[in-house]
Amino acid sequence: MQFDRRHILITGASGGIGAALARQFAGERAQLLLHGRNAEALKALADQCHELGSPRALICSADLSTPQGRQQLVSCVEQEFPQLDTLVNNAGISCFQLFEQQSPDAIEQLINTNISAPILLTRGLIQKLLQAQGEAPLILNIGSAFGAIGFPGYSTYCASKGALRLFSEALAREYTDTRLRVQYLAPRATRTAINSEQASAMTAATGGHIDSPEVVARAAVKLMRSGRAQAAIGWPEKLLVRLNGLRPELISQVLSKQLGKIKGFANQPHTGA
Repeated sequence: MQFDRRHILITGASGGIGAALARQFAGERAQLLLHGRNAEALKALADQCHELGSPRALICSADLSTPQGRQQLVSCVEQEFPQLDTLVNNAGISCFQLFEQQSPDAIEQLINTNISAPILLTRGLIQKLLQAQGEAPLILNIGSAFGAIGFPGYSTYCASKGALRLFSEALAREYTDTRLRVQYLAPRATRTAINSEQASAMTAATGGHIDSPEVVARAAVKLMRSGRAQAAIGWPEKLLVRLNGLRPELISQVLSKQLGKIKGFANQPHTGA
């Protein structure tokens, strides 16, 4: 795959994985449309992408959890980035909290951002992608290892990422008779602003690993070049995902031994994004 021929839209590019993806693609000389909610951060990232080699880095600030925000981004593509051939659905939020403590508004916001937004944005851009000339069009959905493992304290987050994983799988199969490819990447815990201090502390206390956004960005490029439908990041997370699919009761037993520790962190007042 030659990224210097690609026109890539990245959602959630204001920071974290999205910004790392933008820098990775810029180094490959791809043309970019950077979406996020922080216009100032997007402008700084666009400048950095130019310096790294991207011949074109546009920005669009919009809230994808709203119909107005999604239409704003679709209009931006139509007017300023009509050559779009690659959509990276990366924008998302997290919530590490006991289910009964999550407000209905917070749950709705998470579902709107993590699953409704990427599905509806993809629907708004699907014809544009199918009509792309040159390189075969591509959709890359950034999910999570928790999209395949139900983890205490992450009930609604797991639900949203599990839905995104199955959406990706179904869409990929639906379009196998076209040039469009759909891929799904499942990172493990990543050092980004969407994770609260309690979430990071819990991961460390339970022996989990935390990757940098750059590790995820490199894995994304590797997946895109491989042509595979899905990939997970990290060991033993890859094994745990497979084991949970075959013998979920074994994972339940492991997590039950850590449950007191997990709930202790999830029950604390939260700080961070």
